[in-house]
Amino acid sequence: MGMYERFRLDGKVAVVTGGGRGIGKGIAIGFAECGADVVVIARRQADVDAVAKEIEALGRRSLAISADVMDWTSIPAALDRVVSELGRLDIMVNNAGGNLDRKMYPLPEISMEKWDEQIALNMKTKFWGSQQAAKRMKDGGRIINIISVAAHHPSLGFGAYSSANNGMIAFTRTMAVELAPRKITVNCIAPGIVVTDMFKETLGISDEQAKKMAAEQTPLGRTGYPEDVAAAACFFASPAAEWTTGQFIDVAGGR
Repeated sequence: MGMYERFRLDGKVAVVTGGGRGIGKGIAIGFAECGADVVVIARRQADVDAVAKEIEALGRRSLAISADVMDWTSIPAALDRVVSELGRLDIMVNNAGGNLDRKMYPLPEISMEKWDEQIALNMKTKFWGSQQAAKRMKDGGRIINIISVAAHHPSLGFGAYSSANNGMIAFTRTMAVELAPRKITVNCIAPGIVVTDMFKETLGISDEQAKKMAAEQTPLGRTGYPEDVAAAACFFASPAAEWTTGQFIDVAGGR
């Protein structure tokens, strides 16, 4: 296999949670451009339908599945459908996460309910997605967890979110070792400031303000784009990364 082919995903079947918008959509399209068939999972049916159409326009197969990752029955059912209809599961991207109510909660004030919600959304769902995907990977595979640089950077008002993301690093490293005998790699990607709808809604700022903030806080001087994160995901998903596991990489412009 030549070096170019080592970065291709032809014949692979990938699943991306939170794939209807933002970073998840960028990863889903990136996988399709590299040759994979891609299943898109998100809560809004209209969003996943639109992304699936883009994937199919690239000549790849796709499924658009409306599901809530916080419903613990939804991911097993979705992955069973993937295997049944597309024949296999090779790549699982646990991307869905964030904060449901778009509010910030300082740790001295956060309620137990909000703490549990943040841990569940940003850690438990990714544990569950990883575990369920691994059970359905029959010939090796790739698990990629999308976290945030908040995992190792103080983020006022986002302590629970940061804690969950930091926990995902330990989870990724441990699961990587445990799944290594089955040739399943587990890695995670920590994006910096990528201006998504969720980011703008949480901070209550405009697109222009968000991009200005990103440029000021990022050494490389610009906001991140979903395509930046997708490039790292395509590497981790590809044969080029078959000897890379238990790692996390910041895609953050030097932040």
